[in-house]
Amino acid sequence: MEESAFPMPSSRHDTRRSFLSLLLGTVAAVFSASLLYPLFRFVWPPAAKPGGEGSVAIPVEDMLVGQSRVVPLRGEPVLVIREETKVVALSAACTHLGCIVKYKGGGVILCPCHEASFDLNGNVTGGPAPRPLTYYPVRIVGGKIVIES
Repeated sequence: MEESAFPMPSSRHDTRRSFLSLLLGTVAAVFSASLLYPLFRFVWPPAAKPGGEGSVAIPVEDMLVGQSRVVPLRGEPVLVIREETKVVALSAACTHLGCIVKYKGGGVILCPCHEASFDLNGNVTGGPAPRPLTYYPVRIVGGKIVIES
């Protein structure tokens, strides 16, 4: 009788034990990875988002007085508000949990998630937001509202 290149286990009990050990090790590895992934994402800084321009231009006639809109700037949402005497551009992500804020008129910007409120300078006027919204410089050039990062 020839010897096999792959020896068979001496008993069925050894095969079951090996399988259960492998299964338990795999489950433990998957469980550990699922616990460590959020920690890794918290500690490691996010990579810069690809694409996105360093400025955004909106035709002045596309925004009426008192109107607002959210535009992307370098991959981030920016809230653009046209008032009677000025145009304001602020980060549209609430500094509390990142929800997209909305302009309610009368100089009031509200976060719909937890009711943080901000003024037209981005300053916190109420709610749980820990910091003001980021302010972006705005110029009007050749009939266009230009927001720069």
